[in-house]
Amino acid sequence: MQRSSETIGAIAAALAKAQAELINPEKALIATIRASNPREKDQTFRYSSLSSGLDIVRKALGGHEIAAVQTTAIDKDAGRARHRAKGARRA
Repeated sequence: MQRSSETIGAIAAALAKAQAELINPEKALIATIRASNPREKDQTFRYSSLSSGLDIVRKALGGHEIAAVQTTAIDKDAGRARHRAKGARRA
């Protein structure tokens, strides 16, 4: 029985190269959480958008011919959407 793909070495090498290119997204957005108690101070912090992080990941993966695929399905019995993410590389 085959326990792993014959191309796992190529995929691992491509992922390692892509990972080396990843950078942290710029924290260009600011949010403030208002204090619920008048004696406390509001909390302000900087953050990056999800789209800016995804742009960085897609560029790094795409440069090494790795695709990130996301699918969703509705589970009517559980009453929720299920999410699945996969990676694929052109052979």
